[in-house]
Amino acid sequence: MFPKSRKAAAAAVGAVLCLVLAACGGNAGGSDKSGSLSGAEQQAIADAKATYDEYRKPRPAEAVPELPSPAPTGKNFSVITCNFPVCKSTSDGAVAAAEKLGWKVTVLQDDSTPQSYVSVMNQVAANPPDALAYVPVLPDSSVQAQLDKLKAAGTKIVEIAPLGEAVGAGGAVQGVVLGSKDLAMSGRLMGAAVVADAGAPAKAVFVWDPSFRDGWSPMKKAFDDAISSAGGTPDVLEAALAGIGKTVPAQIVSYLQAHPDTPYVALGMVNYNAGLNEALQAAGLLGKVKVISRAANSATLGAVKSGKEWASVAIELAACGYRAVDSLVRLMMGLPLGDRANVAGWQQIFVKDTVPPTGAQPEPPDYAQAYHRAWHVG
Repeated sequence: MFPKSRKAAAAAVGAVLCLVLAACGGNAGGSDKSGSLSGAEQQAIADAKATYDEYRKPRPAEAVPELPSPAPTGKNFSVITCNFPVCKSTSDGAVAAAEKLGWKVTVLQDDSTPQSYVSVMNQVAANPPDALAYVPVLPDSSVQAQLDKLKAAGTKIVEIAPLGEAVGAGGAVQGVVLGSKDLAMSGRLMGAAVVADAGAPAKAVFVWDPSFRDGWSPMKKAFDDAISSAGGTPDVLEAALAGIGKTVPAQIVSYLQAHPDTPYVALGMVNYNAGLNEALQAAGLLGKVKVISRAANSATLGAVKSGKEWASVAIELAACGYRAVDSLVRLMMGLPLGDRANVAGWQQIFVKDTVPPTGAQPEPPDYAQAYHRAWHVG
């Protein structure tokens, strides 16, 4: 139960929202339920608008805690990455960070298949480095023997975008980036953007690969919660990552044709938009549905700027690689990661009027310099 003051506040917000919706006729993306919203639903819409407004503004980079002494140099560092552009952005950041510290870096790329991933992990385990950062294709249980061998050899390990909760007491993986808290934040921001734009209960579909369910569930849950708490209807479309740029565009179009009252599409991974705008245009749907994605890149920002796509949530990409190396440094120095073992990193919502003129890949401002200062390197 709400205290009386909170009940009154919710009622007041609801009254204002109802007046606005009545005066404006509501947003085309909303449903006709707006006149009968509960106080909780009205408050959810107001909260979503506040979040949307806040995260469309430029977001500063976080402060990086300073090390008690200079970071170790001359270490052997391996990076396992996938063949999607978003993975390359992350691994490029990790390489830049490690080279700044004078580490010897080996980058290994799998082709995002289980066989290739296990082969690459075997290669690293056969010659354990001082430090490892990796993007998984399979749950850690599938490569537990390799991880245990690396741990026994003293390798410090950080996982990027884990498929589930990877950090445990005594486990091989001691830190994650783009973990459950980061995913949940992205889902909340995508959901808030949809609710705020609709200004009323909305129907939205979340596109994901069910084989990554364990990893992506925090994002989907947060998105669904944001939509449903405002009286809307969330749905899901299962689309395998292997179909990106191939079968996925047709899958999304087919879904929208079968559900013509669904005006919002949320992409759990930005690469799902490969070929999507062309497919939507061919189906006469471009501009009639609003697409929002996670992990904005320069191509996506260009599409948002031109009006072909509606919005994208930017996350740490190259900066995520720096964050992974920072965690490895602290582990090598015997420093507890604490809350930094799994955090919601920098994120920002980009829409047409907030895309910077350069259209460059969005990252936290001056993030590299913040890490350099913390590591005592010039």
